[in-house]
Amino acid sequence: MRYENISKLITQMDRTFSKQGFYWISGSTVMSQQKGVFRVNCIDCLDRTNVVESAFARHVLTTQLEAVALLNEGGGARSEADSVFNDVWANNGDAISRAYAGTSALKGDFTRTGKRDLLGMVNDGYNSLARVYTSTFSDWFSQSVIDFMLGYRGIGVFTEFLQTLSSADPGDIVRLSKVREAAIEHATSMVILADERLMVGWTLLSPENMNAKLADKFEEKILLLTGKAIYVVRYDYALEKVKMSTRVPLGDIVGIQKGAYILSTLNSQTRDPIMNYGLVISFLAARQDTRVTSYSLRNQYNPSSTGKGNTRSTAGNSFGATLSQILSDTQSNSEVVSVAFKSLPVDSARIYTVIGGVEVQDPPANPREVVDKIVELVKKACNDFGIVDDGFVVEGDIVRYGGLFCIGASKLLGSWIPIV
Repeated sequence: MRYENISKLITQMDRTFSKQGFYWISGSTVMSQQKGVFRVNCIDCLDRTNVVESAFARHVLTTQLEAVALLNEGGGARSEADSVFNDVWANNGDAISRAYAGTSALKGDFTRTGKRDLLGMVNDGYNSLARVYTSTFSDWFSQSVIDFMLGYRGIGVFTEFLQTLSSADPGDIVRLSKVREAAIEHATSMVILADERLMVGWTLLSPENMNAKLADKFEEKILLLTGKAIYVVRYDYALEKVKMSTRVPLGDIVGIQKGAYILSTLNSQTRDPIMNYGLVISFLAARQDTRVTSYSLRNQYNPSSTGKGNTRSTAGNSFGATLSQILSDTQSNSEVVSVAFKSLPVDSARIYTVIGGVEVQDPPANPREVVDKIVELVKKACNDFGIVDDGFVVEGDIVRYGGLFCIGASKLLGSWIPIV
């Protein structure tokens, strides 16, 4: 940075400062009025802005002190007012820099003394390294707090931080919500029958296979509700294609369970039942319609994934099950199958809409409210088929990890015992 150019900039801006003026009142008499303000935009860092702003402010302060005859340069030496101003301005810059960047402001020696020296450059190098470390390892929580205080993120940002020691950018959250909405709209156009109309859709976390509450792999599935059926859709977000869809007539749903869905006990947020809530929908398998999209060879049909007991082995067939196997598996089984869903974290930045462009006026505040709304809408739709009774919806823990159980007295291997 060429500090000698600062004095040239002040000289160029002198007429502008004179036109702006400053507010000056003596008793009840207004001596002058301020007609404008200056704003400094920084190119790449707050430190350079602080240097330029301090030069502007010092020039205006000098003009004001000269107007009231309080300025005494004392033969060109730094005045006491100048020293006080420099210290106050530099302290303010350091405070802002610590809040924003984690260290004192760079170029602080020039702000305090008006000149650059070797010690100041060494100090700037140390602060620059400290900023790199802070931004890489320890700045995420500060950013999470800032996003929460400004209303860009909800309380779920702290759960996210505890789980990953980082937090997503609010803009990324909004973009992700739009991706999910687009996935719901695309799945709707691909899987829903022509004589049905979508009422509402959700994206929820779910085990990869049906008839499972715990699994090594969870994925985001799409749950669609129409006036006649629910659709459970496995969706490839990268390729924007439906991998598999299962249609379940509403009249075949035998019950819904809702409750705590706790998969981790690492911290208080992941143990909170309200923040970790889900539901299980149980239905008769006889009339369910499972369709597999064959856009990719890696998308193989696994009969066990639909939860049916009568499955066929597809050993030796690298292309998965044949059409006859799929049809026989679908039509020959009338057992009860269940599919589990866990609500995704709720964030105030996310957009909750009913497909069709009708915005939800009172968005849910936490995952439990999300699940309660889903259960309410599914129950209401099933009620038209006369299958809803007092025991149709039950509330109880779906998955809740219990106390620490130690096995192996010599090695003391810790294992969490799930209560399902």
